[in-house]
Amino acid sequence: MDQLFHDIAAAPPGEFWFATGALALAALATLIATFVFVKRARLITDTPTAKIRSAPQGYVELCGYGKMLDGPPIHAPLTHAPCVWWWYKIEERRTSHSNGKRTTRWVTIDQGRSDALFLLVDDTGECIVDPEAAKVIPEIRHRWHGSTRRPSGGPKSGGFGLFGKYRYVEHRIAPLHPLYVLGQFRSQSVHHSFDEQGEVRELLAEWKRDEAALLREFDADGDGSIDLDEWEQVRAKAVAQVREKLADQAAHPDIHVLARPADRRPYILSAVPQETLVRRYRIQAALAFAGFLISGAGSVFALTARGLL
Repeated sequence: MDQLFHDIAAAPPGEFWFATGALALAALATLIATFVFVKRARLITDTPTAKIRSAPQGYVELCGYGKMLDGPPIHAPLTHAPCVWWWYKIEERRTSHSNGKRTTRWVTIDQGRSDALFLLVDDTGECIVDPEAAKVIPEIRHRWHGSTRRPSGGPKSGGFGLFGKYRYVEHRIAPLHPLYVLGQFRSQSVHHSFDEQGEVRELLAEWKRDEAALLREFDADGDGSIDLDEWEQVRAKAVAQVREKLADQAAHPDIHVLARPADRRPYILSAVPQETLVRRYRIQAALAFAGFLISGAGSVFALTARGLL
C-alpha cells in the first residue's frame, strides 16, 4: 500500500489527472446508474397492475401474453421463427496487423429491430402494442457462428462452433408468451358521438335525391306523390336504419394502444416476470453502487496520495 501511495505521488501530472479523472467519471456514472436502477425497481413495484378493459388512460402496468395481429405474420430475420418481436445483429471477425502485432475484433456489419405492432391480450380484452423505443427484455436469446454473411440455418444447425468468420445474435419474443408491460395507455373510440336526429335527416335527404326510387317503394296509392301517411312510413324506415347502424357501432369495442410515454418515464416490454425484473434491477443497483464506492474511494485515495486532500 505504501508503494502504491508513493507511485501515485510520483506519477507525472498528465497520467495522474487522466487516471483520477477516469475514476471520478466512473464514480459519477455508477452513482447515476444506481439511482436509475433503484427508480425502475420502485416504479415497477409501486405501479398497480390494471386490466385492459378497465385500464385508466395514461401510464399503466399490464400483464398478458403476446399475439400477432391479423395479416402478414412476423418472423425473426435470422432463424425465420414466428414471433411478436425480434432484434438481431451480425458481426464479422476481422484481423489487422500493426507494429508487428495481430489484433482480432468483431465488427458489426448488420443489425435491426422489429417495429411491427402486435397485440397484448389478457382475460378482459386486448390492446395494440407499439414497440418503438421500448426497453425490451426477451425470453429467447441465441448466439451462433457461421461461414456466410447471412446464416444458412439456426443456432443448432451450424457446424462451425466458435470458429466461423461470422457471429449471429438474435433475440425474440415468441407468440403467446407471458408479457409484463409498462407504458402509456390510450383508448380510441371506433365511432364518434352519434346524433340520431341528424343521421335521420341526412338519410332522408339522400333518399329525396332519388325521387323515382322513393316513389317505387313508398307510393302505395300510385298517385305519383308521397302523402303524409306514406311520408311517415319513409321516416319510420329511416329511423329504423339509423338505429340499426347505432347498434352495430356500439357492438364494436374501443381500440386500445400501448406506446412510449410522452415524458421520460420508462417504457418496458418484458418477457420475464415482474418479480424477476424487479430482482434484476435491484441486483444491478447494488453492483452499480459497489462500483461507485470502489471508483470513488480510488479517486479519493489518489487525491490524498497527491496531497490534494
